[in-house]
Amino acid sequence: MPLVLIALSGTLFLQTATPVHAEEVRRFFIKNLDNERFDTRNQKGSPFVMSFFFTTCIPCYREIPELHAFMSKEFPDVSLLFVDPLEEDSKADIRKFARKLNVPSELFYKDSMGIVSKRFYKGGQYVFPTIIGLRDLKYLFRYYGIDSEILAEIKNKLQER
Repeated sequence: MPLVLIALSGTLFLQTATPVHAEEVRRFFIKNLDNERFDTRNQKGSPFVMSFFFTTCIPCYREIPELHAFMSKEFPDVSLLFVDPLEEDSKADIRKFARKLNVPSELFYKDSMGIVSKRFYKGGQYVFPTIIGLRDLKYLFRYYGIDSEILAEIKNKLQER
């Protein structure tokens, strides 16, 4: 069972847990830090990848640049969204975080009210980092953290039709 960082009602703690997630994903849209809108209705058959993080998540410092490099090389046409659902993180905090990681800020999204994030988790129990792949609002994959084995699995699942 993985050791995960859980956020409940603004409190962060480490816990061994089996995360629970929503089975059904409904349409949504979200705006990035540059106020550009990502809308699932425009994806029609195209996969997209979401990574949930927060700015003081230690594993995220390694995994976000690694996922960005992997996706840029292997799947440059697949939308990649880094989504911060925590109320405590400001857009300025996220921009600073993106600069520190050397990842383009237009890939970062602030889910201020948690409206999008709640579609992927039950009971407001977030696990960071979580990486989700979807096509037509159906799960292709869901991982908690990444390594070379998981990246190979992501590659296989994104290549499936």
